[in-house]
Amino acid sequence: MAEKSEKQRVQEEGAKKELSLIYQGKIISAYKETLHFEDGTTAVRDLVKHPGAVAIIPVDENGHILFIKQWRRAAQKILIEIPAGTLEVGEIPLECADRELQEEIGFRANTMISLGGFYTAPGFCDEYIHLFLAKDLFPSILWADDSDYIDLFALSLEEALTLASEGAFLDSKTLSALSLYQLWLKKSP
Repeated sequence: MAEKSEKQRVQEEGAKKELSLIYQGKIISAYKETLHFEDGTTAVRDLVKHPGAVAIIPVDENGHILFIKQWRRAAQKILIEIPAGTLEVGEIPLECADRELQEEIGFRANTMISLGGFYTAPGFCDEYIHLFLAKDLFPSILWADDSDYIDLFALSLEEALTLASEGAFLDSKTLSALSLYQLWLKKSP
């Protein structure tokens, strides 16, 4: 017998689909998708399409992770995060990670290691974040519109994990990245 999730996948793939653009923004597009199933029933889904993004764990020569603080309008809070940014059309994730490091923290990395990635909110959004570890950092500033409004600071992994356990990190990509970084460290020689 097929698992329920596989059954749903097959059912949705076989449905006739109507996709209506609700909103086209600078970065995201919002759609209403109506699924017409073979049994005559319908389902309506709200979908957000996103070009994808990168997030970077920059580690300095002392083994500290460089974090940023910045005002986030949607959350109405100053959040502690790792550097990240949206992919431009046709941009390779590694190139985007290199650009974002320069724009957000003023560094480039001699060593960039992919740590995989993750969907941010797959229930309604297709945004996928490619995660990189950046090591062997050297200064290289690339100014962006919001570079002046970012505070940079370093924490050891232990300090970051303590802050995470105290609820200081409210950004899901940063929490996910810390977990994946810990797993990577356990596997690394």
